[in-house]
Amino acid sequence: MTRKMNQIMRVLVMTLLVVSVGFAAFSKVGTTGASFLKIGVGRATAMGGAFVALADDASAAYYNPAGLSQVSRQIQLNHVDWIADINHDYLSVVLPVTNFGTVAFSVTALTMGDMEQTTIDNPNTPVREDEGTGRIFTASDFAFGVSYARIITDKLSFGLTAKSIQQSVSFASMSASAFGADVGLFYNTGFRSLRIGAVVTNYGTRLTYSGLGLDYSFFWEDSGPGQLQGSYKAEGMPLPTTFRFGIAYDLIDASPSKLTAAIDLTHPSDINETVNFGLEYGLSDAFYLRGGYTLNADQEYQEDIGWLTGLSAGVGLSTKPTQSLKLGLDYCFRYFKYIKPTHRVLLTVGF
Repeated sequence: MTRKMNQIMRVLVMTLLVVSVGFAAFSKVGTTGASFLKIGVGRATAMGGAFVALADDASAAYYNPAGLSQVSRQIQLNHVDWIADINHDYLSVVLPVTNFGTVAFSVTALTMGDMEQTTIDNPNTPVREDEGTGRIFTASDFAFGVSYARIITDKLSFGLTAKSIQQSVSFASMSASAFGADVGLFYNTGFRSLRIGAVVTNYGTRLTYSGLGLDYSFFWEDSGPGQLQGSYKAEGMPLPTTFRFGIAYDLIDASPSKLTAAIDLTHPSDINETVNFGLEYGLSDAFYLRGGYTLNADQEYQEDIGWLTGLSAGVGLSTKPTQSLKLGLDYCFRYFKYIKPTHRVLLTVGF
């Protein structure tokens, strides 16, 4: 068993190194679209985002769809007051189907409320011209996902999520859409409580804007008194593809206490790699304490944003009022240096 585990670990580590070398050739910071897909969800946000090898609740549809194979019927609603008065909401529904596998549906919404259009300031004039026009507009991002997970062997599970991504700006009727997919594996090694997970998320088509905002008019001397109509061509943006590899292990599993540790290696296609650490302590399956940290692989960047950035914590309560109903309420906190900390509330209903 030990030799087999060593071989598996070598393959997974080599895969991570190959992917890392491929992406590290040059910086791709700010080159992807649909950044809202990178905002974490669920109790994992209190554990530094380390969840690929746990993936044992409805948020597995986000972190690793293969983990859905170990989830019973469940509904999860996640709300976070994101930065700059932006709201982020996530809803997932998990439905195991006998002799077929597990199916899940998820919706992610990023909403920004009303905003006022402003004019562009001319830096060559002494008077400021970037004033509001009185015209109100809104912007929003949505992702709709359908997941499927199935146990392949007694230890290995496979999961797939297909998603539709849409972004829109009401001003000038601008919108963009794309299709993406997540593919994940979940492996229970059988060695005590050691679990391994790996996933590629948000791999798909490019996101290209279209709409009236790209149309324009211009005057050409040879065109007579009229104006010619034109349209800009928007450049497509790739989705924020991410590769994650993680392990999880129960440091303590003696009723009524349970302490689980998780570590994820995360490699996004557009920013620096991170190492995510998480701990979860459960008491009598009713009260939970969680803590975590996200360590950026770029030390200079980490010093820039402050060593406290990436620190997260949370608490959770769980109760079972009836034999077929289980309720969970969780709170998660994440610290950022230059922007306000974020607060997340999570409601889970098992039935």
